[in-house]
Amino acid sequence: MTKLGLVSVKTTDKLLLPGLLYEPPQRSKAAAVWLHGMGDNGIFYNPSRLNALGSSLTRKGIALLAFNNRGAHGSKSLRIDDETLAKDSRHYQGGTYYEKIADCVMDIDGASSFLKELGYETLYLLGHSSGANKICAYQARATQNPFSKYVLVGAADDVGLHFMRLGKTKFWQALTDARQWIERGKPQKVMPAISGMHPFSAQSTVDLLDPDGAYNTFPYYETRVVRLGKKPLFEEVRQIDKPTLVIFGDQDEYLETADGPAGACGLIQSYGSHKKATWSFELVAGADHGFHNHEAEFADRVATWLAR
Repeated sequence: MTKLGLVSVKTTDKLLLPGLLYEPPQRSKAAAVWLHGMGDNGIFYNPSRLNALGSSLTRKGIALLAFNNRGAHGSKSLRIDDETLAKDSRHYQGGTYYEKIADCVMDIDGASSFLKELGYETLYLLGHSSGANKICAYQARATQNPFSKYVLVGAADDVGLHFMRLGKTKFWQALTDARQWIERGKPQKVMPAISGMHPFSAQSTVDLLDPDGAYNTFPYYETRVVRLGKKPLFEEVRQIDKPTLVIFGDQDEYLETADGPAGACGLIQSYGSHKKATWSFELVAGADHGFHNHEAEFADRVATWLAR
């Protein structure tokens, strides 16, 4: 029977983040880290998918660590575990509305250190939705990368989707206004409703909308319609040098910028050209972005691929 426990992961900048650890009944040396998507997509809000993944992986002898990263919830005060700081300084403003994606390196490095301390040696990194973006951001920025395989789940084009939602004029105005708040020394200023980006902070608005920023890792819209920035298309994807599984539900509702899941797979494959990378692509029939009612099939496909 799978062993399950509530754990605490300490990031490299000393934030304490809650998580769940699923372990096989027999001792294993392999473990996967699960990165959730935005806001209320934290690990405690989709038990069907997470339990299915934990069950499938542990049957294959692979442990699963799923933890709320610093971007979980909309707005969340997190504790800094540092006794050298004054008590009133041991708080960090977290949550999706304040997150910067490049900070995921500190979260992921903390998770890998946690697993290594438990004796796990072979590590895999799995990310759903913006968690897939974080894998790409991590690949491009980590100084010591301990992961041997990646799984990109439901990788969407947030910049393109926001551009379509806001429209050209409102998109560029929101980005300009957010940058001005940062220049004024107010990066955590909440964007007004008229901007279309409320209740995101200025710093997270820039992170989400900047076509040349760290968040823009799957620029399907720019590839197919019009260039929004100067950053090389799929810059971080080009750097992936590990076996990588890309998996979507074939009814994913967030892939209109890629002409559907098959189109997204084709674009990622065409740009994922690193000579050390090997790519696998799978679609789960009838599944949406969150794999609702298809959690078991999704989990089994991921576990089978990792265990090869």
